[in-house]
Amino acid sequence: MSDKKRILVCDDSSTIRAIIEKELQEHFDLEIFNDGDTAFEFLLKDQRFDFAIIDGQMPKMDGFELLKKIKEELNLDFLPVIILTASEDDYYEKQAFNVGAFDFLKKPFKQGHLLKYLLEYFNEEINEGIVLVIEDSVIQNETICQQLRLKNIQPLSAKNAIEALRFLLGGADIDVILLDVFLPQYSGYDIISILKKDERFSFIPIIGLTAFREKDVLSEILELGADDFIYKPYNINEFFARVRSNIRISKLIKRLKDTSEKDYLTGIYNRRMFFHYLEKLAKTSISENKPLSFVILDIDYFKKVNDTYGHDVGDYVLKKVAETILKMTRRADVFGRYGGEEFCLALPNTDLYGAYLLANKIRLTISQTPIVLQKEKPISFNVTISAGVSEFDKRMNIDELVKTADENLYLAKNNGRNIVYPLLESFQSRLKSL
Repeated sequence: MSDKKRILVCDDSSTIRAIIEKELQEHFDLEIFNDGDTAFEFLLKDQRFDFAIIDGQMPKMDGFELLKKIKEELNLDFLPVIILTASEDDYYEKQAFNVGAFDFLKKPFKQGHLLKYLLEYFNEEINEGIVLVIEDSVIQNETICQQLRLKNIQPLSAKNAIEALRFLLGGADIDVILLDVFLPQYSGYDIISILKKDERFSFIPIIGLTAFREKDVLSEILELGADDFIYKPYNINEFFARVRSNIRISKLIKRLKDTSEKDYLTGIYNRRMFFHYLEKLAKTSISENKPLSFVILDIDYFKKVNDTYGHDVGDYVLKKVAETILKMTRRADVFGRYGGEEFCLALPNTDLYGAYLLANKIRLTISQTPIVLQKEKPISFNVTISAGVSEFDKRMNIDELVKTADENLYLAKNNGRNIVYPLLESFQSRLKSL
């Protein structure tokens, strides 16, 4: 069986068919048809194609009707289709895109152009990534997503701003956003403005998509903060070149952000970034009149771990404890390394009692989870933590919030360790009833 890519060609012009066959037959397996009806009848029996080149204007069933049948009746969303036409009218170009074409080429094309186009398209040297596609047209959204999958790029499909925000707020690791500028309810302008003002998402490259070629549209979205712009319908290879370029930029920015914001050993926020977010949460707590709590957690007798097993084992303990705590927090919580063997948690919408319960649950889990390492001699031991808890009050500043938790941690350390302070009587009575 041939390893060549298989291409369907349909054009009523014998001249065009001969040109395409001569140019492509050495590199691809071709099935060539002179009208839409014959091509569709063949597709009903055999759909194993990697690409299709279809003339838009043919007698009987034209290329647009054939394309619509391919997408809607045969459900071949994965099949990339180029529409050919000799017309200079932009109407045909827009119509092609609306029924699911991924590109549009005008005849006559220069010798070698079509071959170069296809060889570039099937080039597999691409950067894998995750792309959020925000497009309200179901056909266009599905077409874009299928094309991205063919190039090993994972698409996330959203038909409107609400669906897009669910992905973003849900923590999806998105590299690039492809955004239709004109959407129902919240427009692309609104989405760009919202995302670029939010530091959680402002670094994600946004590529604007539109069929309107007015200069004002381009200048407006670029001014709002869009990073790139593609007109619909677009050249497939240009489309992928822009997506790849922005994926590379996004991954570089993420690496730089991780280096500056994350602790190198545990991968959680470093002290500087933790307090940056704590300040923001404190302002939100005041403006929305909602509780905010703070927790400091310290590994008990950590120096003894280093002295007994070595610093490499000590580093492993820090990572395992961080992993355990991270699994027990909510997405809204902020978790960071305070310094040395100390960690810190900021818990929005959580009062002192709620923070105590979480800290105590973390304490119990860590104390009951053995540290196991397979070295020359297997190592297995348990560690415990102590914790201090405090609740934010609008009359205090961040330093006072931290100081209160630190004082409570000191009490925990001086009262036997492996405990959470403050030990309020109401906490103890409630815990006994659980």
